[in-house]
Amino acid sequence: MRKIELLRELQDIDTALDRARGELEEKRARCGDESDLVPLRVAVASARRRLHELEVKAKELDDWLEMETSKRKAEERKLYDGSVKNPKELTDLSQKLELHKAQISEMETKALLNMEALEATSAELEEAERILRQREIQWTQEQATLEQECATLAAEVERLNADRERVAGQLDPATLRSYETIRRARGGLAVVPVEQRACKGCRISLSSSEFQRARSSQELVTCQSCGRILYLP
Repeated sequence: MRKIELLRELQDIDTALDRARGELEEKRARCGDESDLVPLRVAVASARRRLHELEVKAKELDDWLEMETSKRKAEERKLYDGSVKNPKELTDLSQKLELHKAQISEMETKALLNMEALEATSAELEEAERILRQREIQWTQEQATLEQECATLAAEVERLNADRERVAGQLDPATLRSYETIRRARGGLAVVPVEQRACKGCRISLSSSEFQRARSSQELVTCQSCGRILYLP
């Protein structure tokens, strides 16, 4: 087999290897990556924290209202049971009772608003947990698919490496070194076809002599512009 044919085959293998290795690296980086779940977990934790704060506040308000309502009833009994007879004391007690009622009414309004916020936050938490559970199920499925794809790509890389060793073993060391040097310098593409009398690597037209050499020479012909190895399909 001519050197150019071996190099073309080697280039095809290396191109496939670059693709497979790139895909494998990208997929392996995604294996175990829970970054998509983090904001959802943060949302759940935040809703739980706010719900807990509202529940604590609700308990404090209920306790306060229970205690103050008991005090108000005691003041009402004292006002109306005849135990207080001094007019000034009765007036003071009546004013104190009205102020107490206003305070209780204000706290009842706060307790109602807190309960509404608690219900809204509870619903928000339930929805956030539902979304997180659904995404975690999807994530688990995606991870299983990724693991399978990684295994398939790893097997492909292993097969291509074996093919590469087989083809590279048929080339003389100098030719292989030259190919590797060009490939590193030209972004992985060392061997390119001539299309419409131009190098497909750099798109520069070949001179007549370059074209004739690429078509008929038994030796390797490189593009005078980009240095890639040329062949005619």
